[in-house]
Amino acid sequence: MVSLLVTVAVEPDAPRGEVQARTSFRNLEGAPRLQRLCERFGIPPTWLLPYPVATRREGEWFAELWRSDRCEIGAHLLPWITPPFEANEDRLIARPPSAIPASAVDAKLRALTEAIESAFGRRPEVHRAAGGGLNGAAVQALERLGYRVDSSVTPYVQAAPGEGPDWRDAPEAPYFPDRQQPQLRGSSPVLEVPLTIGWDRELPGFVGRAMVKCDPRQRLARVLGNPWLPVTHLRWLDPVRSDEAGLRALAETAIERGLPCLTLNIPGPALWPGESATCPDAACVDRVFDRLDAFLRFAIDELRCTPRTLTGFCGHYLGETGCV
Repeated sequence: MVSLLVTVAVEPDAPRGEVQARTSFRNLEGAPRLQRLCERFGIPPTWLLPYPVATRREGEWFAELWRSDRCEIGAHLLPWITPPFEANEDRLIARPPSAIPASAVDAKLRALTEAIESAFGRRPEVHRAAGGGLNGAAVQALERLGYRVDSSVTPYVQAAPGEGPDWRDAPEAPYFPDRQQPQLRGSSPVLEVPLTIGWDRELPGFVGRAMVKCDPRQRLARVLGNPWLPVTHLRWLDPVRSDEAGLRALAETAIERGLPCLTLNIPGPALWPGESATCPDAACVDRVFDRLDAFLRFAIDELRCTPRTLTGFCGHYLGETGCV
């Protein structure tokens, strides 16, 4: 049975899509609404928290949820707001972990892990790197800190030049990554659970991979020049990036491809009006929640998915005793 994993990437407010000089998390005012929606469907979401949330009063609400097993708390490494900071570090640029020195990745991830453990009394076992910026240094640091699961990989997507790995050939299904090149399968004990990204129609594997490596104009020409190839779109299982029809189509196609889980990503700033460039007003936020409500109902009632946290899925996937 396919697992449904609802993950929330908590990030600072970014009304214009840019890092603000003063870090704020007003978007967390929308968190209770999302938690209530998930609980209506019996879904324990995985909230991925950055350093400031774990060290401020905003974290108290999450602590009660985690204690009562109504959610899971994981670590979300955002280097520009995670200490220790170097003297010349520009904290107004949202660099992913893969764009900073390996020593900084290790130190910041350790500080984030310890902050969450201190605040909640439990050590996080789940991690996501900002911007899909997982690299070998991050994988090795996760191993040293005892993490079981990472969920950073964005299949079919290439990071900005010089800032991260090329995920276009990365596996779509969960896998154990290579310690040096995490876009490849390897021997790390940290289970990688990629975000669900893919085509909204079934395509031969080699065609789907080839299309993401084309210039968008070439891609369109390739589709129009091959009548046997259906018009298709690369979708994210994300209620901000995809509409209701797109979410449904991607989920159905992912299941047809044999994926064992659907990993839904919800960007935290989109939960409150005006705190993200994509949701500038209440109407936009309501549309995101409407899409999410409809998709969760579809996934539970029609696709018969089983809701799990990321660590719950890890135990189930690896056949650990006591996991259902």
